[in-house]
Amino acid sequence: MFNHVMGQEKLKDFRNYPIVLTLHFHSLSMPFKDWKSVFSNVGIGLGTEVSHNGNNNWVQQLNLVWLKNRGTGSRLSLNTQTSWRPSLRSDFYSEVKIGVGYMLALRATKSFQKRGNDWIQVDKRGKSLLVIPVGIGFGQNNFSNDTYFSPFVGYEFALLKGYNKSIPVMPQSSIQIGSRVHFD
Repeated sequence: MFNHVMGQEKLKDFRNYPIVLTLHFHSLSMPFKDWKSVFSNVGIGLGTEVSHNGNNNWVQQLNLVWLKNRGTGSRLSLNTQTSWRPSLRSDFYSEVKIGVGYMLALRATKSFQKRGNDWIQVDKRGKSLLVIPVGIGFGQNNFSNDTYFSPFVGYEFALLKGYNKSIPVMPQSSIQIGSRVHFD
């Protein structure tokens, strides 16, 4: 946790592999549209990150997110994102990130498919989707000797490829609130 530089102890400002906990509010919508539905669908995320350069400003994130949507069904997403965090002032930073991932979209109800003159229940309850998330945000780094919390808020827009034949690319928006927790 401490670097020894010329006989003095210096507090390191970033530690790899924090626990990243997030609360997601999401909707299937274009960016900055349909704010009301965003807050009616909630999800949780668990992740971690590792620095590309030993600092907090370039990191690679790995996230596992579960989203519940009453209208379209639950989703389980695994993604990785590269994040650039320029400092705003003191312990505050902004964030821009982009990545790629996999999503398993589960249906909210039973699905049926027409075969001839009959409707037959489809056994497959989920669909695999390619996810391309792009996000912005800001946060604060609070450092201490034993533990530090780094709270953040963000907005993410994602394109879901392979949603269905009529809509090959589906937009998804989410607001994220969370914290990185670094233990020593």
